[in-house]
Amino acid sequence: MGGPVMAESILEVENLTKRFGDFTAVKDLSFEVRPEEIFGFLGPNGAGKSTTIKMLCGVLMPTSGKAQALGHDLFTDAEKVRQRIGYMSQKFSLLDDLTVGENLAYFGQLYGLEGEKLKDAIAQRERELQIKPLEQLLVAKLSTGEKQRVSLAASTMHRPRMLFLDEPTSGVDPLRRRLFWEAMDDLVLDGMSILVTTHNLGEADQCDRLAFIMAGQLMAYGRPRALKEDMGRRVVEVRSERFRELQREAALHPDVISAELMGRGVRLSLPAQANPEAVLAHLRGQGLAFEPKSPELPSLEDLFIKLVQDSRKEA
Repeated sequence: MGGPVMAESILEVENLTKRFGDFTAVKDLSFEVRPEEIFGFLGPNGAGKSTTIKMLCGVLMPTSGKAQALGHDLFTDAEKVRQRIGYMSQKFSLLDDLTVGENLAYFGQLYGLEGEKLKDAIAQRERELQIKPLEQLLVAKLSTGEKQRVSLAASTMHRPRMLFLDEPTSGVDPLRRRLFWEAMDDLVLDGMSILVTTHNLGEADQCDRLAFIMAGQLMAYGRPRALKEDMGRRVVEVRSERFRELQREAALHPDVISAELMGRGVRLSLPAQANPEAVLAHLRGQGLAFEPKSPELPSLEDLFIKLVQDSRKEA
């Protein structure tokens, strides 16, 4: 899980650091976002995700480090790139006492749009994000999911090349979350690159590439499948009426890294070089009956838990 390898990129971050007094929120962070990709930025609460985005959007100045977007320094040449960046925060910045259409017009004008260009931009965003039926409604009357889509429309009125989304699907149901991600895919097809922070590991699996940070430091970086493969593990799920006995017996086997209960089953984590059939045969030999699934790669949740455990060991 080595560090980033720079290639053609929209955003390049190098050794970014932010300290608040004696507390280091972000430490020597380096990564890059490539053209027309969805880049996932993951980590537990307090990991430094929001602090990083606020620095990249000009809300906070870094203590040290560099960041370039679209060929311009984000900290010394921000004016040249600001109109080509979009930002959607965790808290919607919409104006509750205006309608959806009035909000889109307002934000479009802030980005310098007017006349036919403004009308065309509003129509395009209303169509892509399926919010045309909401146009005449006050924002205060909208559901969280509706506000989410309107906020995304507002933050992309100027068709930015680089879009920052900070926990955009927090607090919405699975259907609204799926619709939001479909909208993000459309924005990528429209030429945008997206950096999105999320706690949802199912969402993270949909990203082109990921960066995991903990305590402000980069812990893992790469494509989701490659990160799973780099763990050097295989996972086998088994269901059994005697699942607690099976868990206890499996945990004693030398080839079992962990045996975690999952409902009425057990999730076995094995080294990639181990023979799953030998482990299962041993368990059957103990008089345990079960139904196994085929071995598979670990999940991003497995990776996340491993990174947290490794981080605690180092602390």
